[in-house]
Amino acid sequence: MMDEQGADALAALRRTRTQQRILLLLVSNDREMSTQEVASALGLGMNAINIALHNMHQKGLVDRVSRGVYKFKLGPILSSILSKHLRGE
Repeated sequence: MMDEQGADALAALRRTRTQQRILLLLVSNDREMSTQEVASALGLGMNAINIALHNMHQKGLVDRVSRGVYKFKLGPILSSILSKHLRGE
């Protein structure tokens, strides 16, 4: 179910500061970014970025556009937030 996926993705995102920073960067730039661009912008190593983006892709938080290029995907997260909002939580 999409709401459960979104809730799981949000919960996992709370535990991983690197993934939070990557998602915020992708959202604020509102465009596809390469792993090199992300690493440079955040001052982190390529290995950390590649691992984080791989995990984020597995969780459905980002889409892989091409090799080493990603964009944010907020569908599951927005679904969870909207569901909670409409239930008055």
